[in-house]
Amino acid sequence: MFGFLAVFIGALTAVQSRLNGQLSKDIHSGLAAALISFITGWIFLIILVFGIKKERKALKVIFSSVRHKKLLFWEITGGVIGGFFVSVQSITVPVIGVALFTISVVAGQTASSLVVDKIGLSPSGKKKITLPRIIAAVVTLISVFIAVYPDLKSSTFNIAALLAALIVGTGVSVQQAFNGRVVAVSKSALATAFLNFLMGATIISIALGFQAVRGLHIGALPHNYWIYLGGPIGLVFVAVSAYIIKGLGVLNFILLSVTGQLAGALACDWIAPTHSGGISPYLIFGTLLTLSSIAISRKFEVKK
Repeated sequence: MFGFLAVFIGALTAVQSRLNGQLSKDIHSGLAAALISFITGWIFLIILVFGIKKERKALKVIFSSVRHKKLLFWEITGGVIGGFFVSVQSITVPVIGVALFTISVVAGQTASSLVVDKIGLSPSGKKKITLPRIIAAVVTLISVFIAVYPDLKSSTFNIAALLAALIVGTGVSVQQAFNGRVVAVSKSALATAFLNFLMGATIISIALGFQAVRGLHIGALPHNYWIYLGGPIGLVFVAVSAYIIKGLGVLNFILLSVTGQLAGALACDWIAPTHSGGISPYLIFGTLLTLSSIAISRKFEVKK
C-alpha cells in the first residue's frame, strides 16, 4: 500500500511540474510561480489545519515537543529545505536545462538516501548500506539519465549550477526524513505539511526579494484556474510522503517516487504533449528500468 502511494504521489509531482512550468512561462518568473504554488497550497492547509480540531491539536503538539526537546528545532525545518530546492531550481534550470538539473537532483537524492537510512535519520530506523541497495540507487540514476537523454542536447554544462542542483537534491532525502520524524510525534501529516509550506514560502519570498532588487518583471496572472493546482498537488505530496516514509525508508521512497515521476511524465506526454515528438522511447525505457531498481531493493528487504 505504501509503495503504491509513493508511486502515485511521484506521478502527481510530474503533473505539478507541468503546471508550475506553464505558470512560470505565463508570468515570466520561476520564483514567483513557485511562491504562488506554495501560497495556494498553504491556503488549503490553513483551512484544514485550523478548521479541524484534531489538526489544531497536532500543531500545538509539534511546538510543545520542540519546547520540551522531544523534537529538536532542526527536525521541523523540512520546509526550509523545500524552499531552497525550489529557489535553486528556478535559478539553475534556465542555466543548465531541465535534463541536467534532473540528473543532478536524482544523483543527490539516491546517494543521500543511502546515508540517511544508514544513520537512521528517518523514523524507519537504520538500514545498512549494502551492494543491492547501491545497485538499486545506481540503476535509478541510469534510468533517469536515459529518460532525459533527448533533452541533454539543449543543456549547458555549468559546474556551479550542477553542484547547486546536486546539493538541493541531497537535501530532499533529509527533508523526507525530517518530515517523517515530525509525523511520528505529532501523528499528523497535515500539520507537518503546514509547517513545510510556511517555511518554504518564507524562503522563496526572501529569494524573490533579492531578485527584485536586481530587477524583476512579473507578467499578468493567467485566468485558467487549473494552472494554480500545483500548490494543492504539492500539499498532497508533502503530507502523504511524510506519512509513509516510516514504512518505506528513505531509499525505497525515493526509488518509488522517481518511478512515479517518470510514469507521470509519460502520461503527461501522452495526454497533453508539449512538443511534436510525442512520447519519447527513452522515457518509456527509463521508466521500465526504474522498476528493476525497485525489484532489486524490495527483494533485499524481503530477504532481510
